[in-house]
Amino acid sequence: MKKWPALALSAGLLGSALTATQAVAADAAPTGVTIAWKDSTHEFVRVTWTEEGDQPNKVVLRTGTSTTVLPVFVPAGAANVVDYPATRLEPYSGTLQFDVSVGTEAAETSPAGVSPRFDTIVAAPAERVSVTLSGTSGLRVQWKAGFSELDRTPDDPLDLAGSTRYTPRLVAGSKVSDLAAASPATSVTVASHALPYQIDVLASNEWGTVSRRLGGASASGLKAVIPTWVKSGTATSQPAITGTVAARTAPVYLQARNTATSPWYTASSQQAVNGTFRFPLGASGSRHYRVLAPNYTDTAGIAYFGSYSAAVATTVQVNPWGARFTTATVRRGQTATAEVRHSPTCSYTVVLQRWTGNTWSTVGYVRSNVGLARGYVKSAAVGRVAYRYYLPAVTVNGFKYAAAYSPNFVLTTTS
Repeated sequence: MKKWPALALSAGLLGSALTATQAVAADAAPTGVTIAWKDSTHEFVRVTWTEEGDQPNKVVLRTGTSTTVLPVFVPAGAANVVDYPATRLEPYSGTLQFDVSVGTEAAETSPAGVSPRFDTIVAAPAERVSVTLSGTSGLRVQWKAGFSELDRTPDDPLDLAGSTRYTPRLVAGSKVSDLAAASPATSVTVASHALPYQIDVLASNEWGTVSRRLGGASASGLKAVIPTWVKSGTATSQPAITGTVAARTAPVYLQARNTATSPWYTASSQQAVNGTFRFPLGASGSRHYRVLAPNYTDTAGIAYFGSYSAAVATTVQVNPWGARFTTATVRRGQTATAEVRHSPTCSYTVVLQRWTGNTWSTVGYVRSNVGLARGYVKSAAVGRVAYRYYLPAVTVNGFKYAAAYSPNFVLTTTS
């Protein structure tokens, strides 16, 4: 988590890291080794002790069964007090204690007296509870204390009940600003702010500070491409409305209305894939369309403010396909079958036309049956003649489809 070897202390009484050395226990061990915070600022840990006579002392932090660090040497005649900066103790993890012995830099001359055990657990990071959008760019973030390191020395002399304080910060681009002073409060509200921005929360106690990003706010980033004119969809051709949103997995809704004055309704919905969406229009008729990206909060706590695309009137044209003579070459006097398929697959009357060399003339009216029309032509002269179908405008299930011509197709007549 946070622990790493401490750098050598530069303070006058604090030496470099070392391990305890064996020495002849000629003197009695110091007793009554105590630890406490020096004052209400909680910046220093005070170590005190008693001993027989007026002796020089060595004070060390023990981080395990044999490793000692941060030695301080107290000369004879000085008070039996050492103040350790909390910032120098915090990097050491696990169960800690102070050892105090009689001795100098040369050697210890007594067994060590030991303090109560303690730990240096930094405040648990804030854990997001909720992110709620407000207005057009406001945000409310709530949190609680998250997972903390296991306290193996509960109620030790340095433990402070309820010492955790939270500082919410707003991060916008390269600018960072505190939203409130450090306090026990577990929520913050941003009334409004230019998008995008993020919310970080610093959790602090007597041993240090840990920061965590809990959420943020952004625009939906909705961009939609809605065509104004398409052909009705077939098994091999599908018109579509496409676009992108900022949130990679945000929900997206396709809304439609039948006329410029009728109410909007949801025609389709989906979840964006990697920030993209595609709504196939199929064989749906002419309508007005718009795309809605609603308010959405992702798993990282980023809240996206919803928006609509511009509304577009989309005209859908009848889509003729497969226009052909089933036998494209016949002998004079034989009958040829001219067929065409179309979407939407309704039943109505279409018109078979022939090119005269100057203009298109009507050959006859052909009844389409569920999307398939078959007309018949009796060949009268040797040669090649172009034909086509005209498919009039039609209304199916209340939706309008614009008229269309099929591609030209040719009948060849031999003698």
